[in-house]
Amino acid sequence: MLEEDEMEKSLDVDLQEDLIQCDVPYGGFLLFHNLTPHRSLPNLSNDVRWSIDLRWQSPHEPWGFYDIQDGVPFRSSTDANIPPDWKRFLSVNRKEEWQKRHYKKVQENDEFDLTITGPWLGKWEIVNHNKHTDAFK
Repeated sequence: MLEEDEMEKSLDVDLQEDLIQCDVPYGGFLLFHNLTPHRSLPNLSNDVRWSIDLRWQSPHEPWGFYDIQDGVPFRSSTDANIPPDWKRFLSVNRKEEWQKRHYKKVQENDEFDLTITGPWLGKWEIVNHNKHTDAFK
């Protein structure tokens, strides 16, 4: 994450002038381009804040979930309305498959295991270790 002063310098923005705060109501959503600088403010409530990250990209680029499962196409160059095959997509437990490949020890079917998983953990140098980072090979 860029600090505000670095944002002003490197992105040539005036945070006093250009900053927009968007309060999103329960059940609402916010849609923006992936090159739009953005962040969440701290959650000061007693409620869990859930989010989902949907991405639209060219089918000519690598897609899917790290060679575990293909993504879900919604359109192609010849068909603008492909019905999503959710049954096929949900037929693979992506978290479980990823853990089998990258966990030091796989916990069998612990639906309450809150250890954060995902290939993004290996993309950056880890400087602070905890149960999440210690779980990986």
